[in-house]
Amino acid sequence: MIYFDNAATTYPKPPQLIGAFSDYLKMYGANPGRSGHEMSLATAKQVYETRELIGSLFHAENPEAILFTQNCTHSLNLVLKGVLKWGDHVVISDLEHNSVLRPVYQLWREHGVQYSVAQVVEGDDDATVENFRRCLHRNTRLIACTHGSNVFGIKLPIERLARLAHENNALFLADCAQTAGVEEIDFQAMGLDFLAAPGHKGLY
Repeated sequence: MIYFDNAATTYPKPPQLIGAFSDYLKMYGANPGRSGHEMSLATAKQVYETRELIGSLFHAENPEAILFTQNCTHSLNLVLKGVLKWGDHVVISDLEHNSVLRPVYQLWREHGVQYSVAQVVEGDDDATVENFRRCLHRNTRLIACTHGSNVFGIKLPIERLARLAHENNALFLADCAQTAGVEEIDFQAMGLDFLAAPGHKGLY
């Protein structure tokens, strides 16, 4: 079999992952942070150490700011629906996955959140950033965009877009579903406020 769908989920899974799942099922079956017995404490320790490892990978200082959600779509929805309120404005790109586009559209229809779509110009980051700049409003609360398109493989200049957001008193959300584990991502140096990433693609 020749597998071409790694943008959806990576296959085959490496043996290290299968081993880690096996270890979890055998040794870490308790709820972390809910009890004081040995297995619960061991599980809580594994969760915290995983937060530290993820923080180290993405250069994020505070392990407690790393949240585990059901998937990347859940993470993106958590930020979009947690940050944006009635009367706010958000800018997204024209390359967004449905996990961003659909909740933004729902927020517009049902909760009075305005949005604009900035055109990405392949091979011209200056033009892309300028298109985002033109979409900004006085009530822009958030810029949310993909780091890399799952359809075209186009990378967006998220460091520059994060700077643009902060210059205009807005927050920045990066959807790194396609790039986490493949591209170098420095949460602090890039000036990101939120980073969403799945565990089953480039991170395996």
